[in-house]
Amino acid sequence: MPQELNCLVPWAIQSVRKIVTELRPGILDQLGLFAAIEWQAEQFQKQTGITCRCSIQCPDQKLNNTASNALFRILQEILTNVARHAEASRVEANLVLKERELALMITDNGKGFDPTAIGGKKTLGLLGMKERSLMMGGNYTIKSNPGNGTTVYITVPI
Repeated sequence: MPQELNCLVPWAIQSVRKIVTELRPGILDQLGLFAAIEWQAEQFQKQTGITCRCSIQCPDQKLNNTASNALFRILQEILTNVARHAEASRVEANLVLKERELALMITDNGKGFDPTAIGGKKTLGLLGMKERSLMMGGNYTIKSNPGNGTTVYITVPI
């Protein structure tokens, strides 16, 4: 292997490991969705400096891997959007069990946006969240106004 590539191999391996961990961290399999959400909030706060608080108000629920992974990926996408676009200083993630539904609500105090203005744009992140929610038989709602932050609300049946 050429010398130039030798120095890239450790970097490439480290990058691949980081990407895989972010896609599906081991904590999701080992400790479940609730611990993974708390872990992701801590990581987000460390990486961005944006205060991120979690409130989990339900008994630990056993969700199938598809639902756990989908909810976790939705959370990751929302936090990514907050870091990229919101100019927020605070994010709150709340997980609540309501009758036979699990509700995930994430609110930021950022600059907000007009959801009707994104209709024709290719917003793959928002589309992905909606598709993941529907895939689980759930609902996805986003509420935002310029200057007033954003709230994403997802419910999935248990």
